[in-house]
Amino acid sequence: AVLADLKRMSPGAKLGQTDVVCEVLDAAIAIDDAIDANLAGALVAIDRTSYGGSAEDLIAARRRADEAARKGLPTLPLVAKDLVIDPLQVARAASLGADAVLLVAGACVDDFSLLLDTCTLLGVEALVEVHTPEEVELAAECGAGLFLVTERDRATGRVQRGQARRMAPLLPPDAISLATGGVASIDQVRELHAAGYDGVVLGRSYPGASGRRLVEEVRAEEPRLRLVEPITVREPGDPLEPL
Repeated sequence: AVLADLKRMSPGAKLGQTDVVCEVLDAAIAIDDAIDANLAGALVAIDRTSYGGSAEDLIAARRRADEAARKGLPTLPLVAKDLVIDPLQVARAASLGADAVLLVAGACVDDFSLLLDTCTLLGVEALVEVHTPEEVELAAECGAGLFLVTERDRATGRVQRGQARRMAPLLPPDAISLATGGVASIDQVRELHAAGYDGVVLGRSYPGASGRRLVEEVRAEEPRLRLVEPITVREPGDPLEPL
C-alpha cells in the first residue's frame, strides 16, 4: 500500500528550520491525483507552522474525496497531520472530516494514552508515528494497532537508514505497519516489505515525477507485494463546522 504525505513544508535538519516540499499545493487537485494513482490514503497537513497546512486544506480534501466516492471512484482515507498534544486537536480533526489522526508518540508521551482513547471515542483511527523502541513500547502498551515507523529523527531532521528494518521485530505481530522517511526507490519498498511492512508513506518525493514513478513501480509489483487497506474510511458526508 502507498499513501501520500501532502504538505508544503517539513521540519529541517536544524531546530526551527523548515524545508519547502511543495510551494504550491492545491489540496483538491492533490486528492484527485491520489485517487487517480489508486493510493491507499493521504496525510493532509493542517499544522501551518511546521507543514504549511491549514484546516481549509483538509476541508477541501474531504469534499473532493467524498465527491469522487459518490461518483463510484475509489475511496481515499484522509489522515489529519498535526503535532497533536491536546484532545481538542483530535476533536478538531474529526470535525474537519478526518478518517484518522496522526499521533507522534515522541511529542505526546505523557498524554499519549488519553489521545489514543480520544480517537477511539470520536470514531477516528490513530496512525501512530514512532522512531525509537521506547516509543513502540509506549504505543503498544496503550493498545495502538496502526504504526508509522519513520526513519527521520525528528530531533535532528536526519534520515537514519535501516531504522525501520531494525524496528520491525519490535512491532506488535497483529499491528498494521507503514514505513516512511526518505523512501524514494522500489528497492527500498522491497526491503521494507521483506521486513514485514504493509506499506509506505511517500513524503518529499511524492509531489515530483520520481515519486509518481515509484508509485507506478509499486503498483506493477503489487501481485507479489502484500496489499492492505490500513485505514478505514468513515461514512461520506459534509464535514462539521471547525472547532
